[in-house]
Amino acid sequence: MGANYQEALGSLLEAVQAPEQWSQALRSVASSFHADHVFAYLVSPDNTQPYTSSGSREILEKVVADNWHERNPRMLRGLQHARSGPVGVLTDWRLFSPDEIAHEPFEQEFAIKFDCVHYAGSFIPIDNDSFLVLSMERSKHRGAFLGSELEDVARFIEMTNTALSYAIRAQKAVTASLMDSLGSEKAAWAWLDGFARPCHYSASFNAMAGRFFGSRNGRLAPLCGDIDRFDFLVAMAAAGEQINANLIVANPANRADTATVRIVPLRTIARDMAARSDVLLSIEANPIERPSIEAILVRNFGLTKAEVRLALLISEGKTLRSAAETERITYETARSRLKIVFNKLSVGRQADLILKVSELLKS
Repeated sequence: MGANYQEALGSLLEAVQAPEQWSQALRSVASSFHADHVFAYLVSPDNTQPYTSSGSREILEKVVADNWHERNPRMLRGLQHARSGPVGVLTDWRLFSPDEIAHEPFEQEFAIKFDCVHYAGSFIPIDNDSFLVLSMERSKHRGAFLGSELEDVARFIEMTNTALSYAIRAQKAVTASLMDSLGSEKAAWAWLDGFARPCHYSASFNAMAGRFFGSRNGRLAPLCGDIDRFDFLVAMAAAGEQINANLIVANPANRADTATVRIVPLRTIARDMAARSDVLLSIEANPIERPSIEAILVRNFGLTKAEVRLALLISEGKTLRSAAETERITYETARSRLKIVFNKLSVGRQADLILKVSELLKS
C-alpha cells in the first residue's frame, strides 16, 4: 500500500497546482482505497468548488444540481467538527448515529442510490477560512472503512495534510522572497489576498505605504483616491482578469504627491483553492509637479494676471518705467498697480519685492 500512497499523494499535489488534473488524481486515490467515488470540495467562506474522480461526473452533477454540495449534512456537520479543533478521519459512523442516518434524507435519497453509503475523509485546512474536503465513497456492498483500511486512510490523510501544508508554506516563502527582490527605488510591491488583506509587503512598500495607503477593516485602502475603483481593480484581478488599467492615489498631506497603482492576478496554491486569487499590487511614485511662480502668486496672494506680470518684471530688475513700457501702460497706472502688489505681498519696497519673489522661487 505504501507505493500506492505515494502515487495517489503525488497525483493529488499535482492537481492542487493544476486544477484540470483533479479528476485523474481523485481516480488514483479511489483505486488506492477501493472506493467507488472520491470527491474533493474546496470550501471557502464565499464558494464551494466540487471535483470528482473520473467516471463519477454524473453523480457530481446531480449533487450540484440538487444543491447537495451546499446543504450536504455530512459537509455541514463535518465543518462543525473541523472548526471545533483538530479532527482526524470522519466516517459514516462517526458523524451520525444509526437513528440519524435512518431519518436523514441525504442518506436515504441520495447516498444509497448513488453508491455513497460508506465514506471516510477529512477536512484539510488551506488557510484560516478555507478547507480541502476529501471524501472517499463506497457502495453498500463494498462495506465500511474499518480496521486496517481505516488506518490506511488516516495515514494517507495525515500525509496529504503535511505535504500540502509544507507546499503552501514553501510557496509563500518563495513568493515573499521574490517580492523582496523586486523592490526598487521606483516601484514598491504588495501581495494581497482577493479581498485586499495584506499577505506580504516588500520593504520599499512599507516605506511608501504610509503616504498613500491605510487600513480599513483589515484591508488595504487608499488614503486619498477612488476607493470604489481600487476595490474593483482588486476584485477583477482576484477573479483572474488582468485588465490594462491603473489607479492614481495621492498623499492627503500633499495632494501634489501622487502615485500610480497597478494590480494583477497572482497565482498561489492556497488561492487556487479558494474563491478568489491573490493579487500583486505595484505602486510607483509620480514626479511632483511644482506650481509655477505665476500660479503661486495668483493662488496664495490673490494677484491678478496683470499684477503678476508687473511683479515679475520688477523682480527681474526692470525699473518701473521700463516695466510700464513693456506692459504698454502709463507710468501712473504701473505705479498704482505696484502699490497694490506691495499691499498683497506685504512688502514696502521694490527690493523687498525682488527678495520675496526669490524666496517663493526657491520654495
